[in-house]
Amino acid sequence: MKPYGVFVAERAVAQHCAELLRGSGNAGDPLVELTAFGARFAELLGERLAQMLPGAKVAVGCGEPAEMPASVNEPRGEPVFSSVIAVGPKDATLYASLAQSAVLAMVDIAMGGRGKGCELPAGKLPMSVQLMFGRFEKLLAGALSAAFELPGADGVRLRNPGGPPEAVAPFANYKRTVLPVRLVLADARPCELVLTFPGATLALLFPGRGKPNSAPRAGVIAPNAEPFAGIPLPLKAILVDMAVPVSTLSRLQPGTVIPVAVARNVPLIAGDQVIAHGTVGSMEDRTALQLTRMISHKEK
Repeated sequence: MKPYGVFVAERAVAQHCAELLRGSGNAGDPLVELTAFGARFAELLGERLAQMLPGAKVAVGCGEPAEMPASVNEPRGEPVFSSVIAVGPKDATLYASLAQSAVLAMVDIAMGGRGKGCELPAGKLPMSVQLMFGRFEKLLAGALSAAFELPGADGVRLRNPGGPPEAVAPFANYKRTVLPVRLVLADARPCELVLTFPGATLALLFPGRGKPNSAPRAGVIAPNAEPFAGIPLPLKAILVDMAVPVSTLSRLQPGTVIPVAVARNVPLIAGDQVIAHGTVGSMEDRTALQLTRMISHKEK
């Protein structure tokens, strides 16, 4: 049977207020998590660089992450050192690239200079520059491990420590997200350390759900908070539930005594759901119900 014609809704059936829609449990934005991660990482990296270059002015700041489609390749610029980094037990791969001139400035600062006006020599890089990049890679891995809170063997690992410098980053031709980290080292020209997260890596490391905790999520209204806290809900406790013949009901009149047996476990009901059981007693000359058992969601 095939329906013919176009069906158009006459009106909107359901309308919901903002209070009920708040905190619906939608997954967060991975870029928001990446931005927060970048701020932590920049602070940790700055502390480690200050220890590696004592006495030098060091400032590290994180920029905004940006998504790059597969059709956009990395621009060709000055030669860079690139590191392939594995994160976590699932070996999520990310890449870090830093200009060779920045590493040369680190060498100059470590030897008492100010890192200003350093020029890359033609041909093969000096061994001092390559050794300095090896130190920086270990420092970088430590900062990433602390920022991801993944210490130990399954934390952050360098896949190609001390790898050869590359003029073009090895992560072109596929979709990725880049996180620029600005480095200011003494009087050297400011440079960027670029962290690149392939699509699969971003999904593994920043799924957009945040870390589970027992505190209420932002935007979720607790039952003891307004506007729901003041809503009155009628409760009823059924002391007696018995069957009486119609003939007995027909003879009821004032003064009639009906023998009843109060149940030991009295149900407490909200709406049409039993939420607890209790026993009948007294408190301050009033009849009271002392709860003995709460009904779990699985029992409903």
